[in-house]
Amino acid sequence: MSKILDGVNDPADLKGLSIADLNQLATEIREEIIDSISKTGGHFAPNLGAVEITLALHSMLDSPRDKIIWDVGHQSYPHKLITGRRHRFHTIKQLGGISGYCKRAESPHDHIEAGHGGTSISAAIGYARARDLRGGSETVVAVIGDGSLTTGLAQEGLNNAGHAKKSNLIVLLNDNQMSIAPNVGALNEHAFNKAARSPTTCGRSARRRRCCTTSHSATASSTRSAG
Repeated sequence: MSKILDGVNDPADLKGLSIADLNQLATEIREEIIDSISKTGGHFAPNLGAVEITLALHSMLDSPRDKIIWDVGHQSYPHKLITGRRHRFHTIKQLGGISGYCKRAESPHDHIEAGHGGTSISAAIGYARARDLRGGSETVVAVIGDGSLTTGLAQEGLNNAGHAKKSNLIVLLNDNQMSIAPNVGALNEHAFNKAARSPTTCGRSARRRRCCTTSHSATASSTRSAG
């Protein structure tokens, strides 16, 4: 029996799919990740928790013109599977195989290379400002988890982005209450548990104080799937 995933070699192939098709595709992507990574090793949870985010972004945006910046990169396996690398997915993290993170040499859909958390917002600011300087109009999105959002670099990035009021970018929060282990600390307790878990509250706070999102940008919380 043929799979929808068999016909997806580029994000443009998602454009004609129905919601039912996308739900089926999400199931097939999870099955592919589990089947391959159980043999080669790699990151399970971050990727299984980012499937719907990946499909939603690539269905709505025009990658690689629009820039999707994946924080850390180890939540990018679904992204790799729909950007022409499925035929090499079984080689991930193997000698001569594809990278376990984003890698610009692999695909024009990969825009930064990082193996450490917290880098996506700063990188997205760079892409957004470069776009503005040359008069471009593409969308720039940073996808970051609530674990990485506690890093100093991410906080600096949010501060910088909020100051650049005319530079339009999106920060998408993959809120799953998990880093390498369950999140701890005051920032997690007060900022995330009391605010970020409520998209409505976060949206109101952002409009009043620009503290949850960058200026003229949007932050979204994903469902609390494993990741």
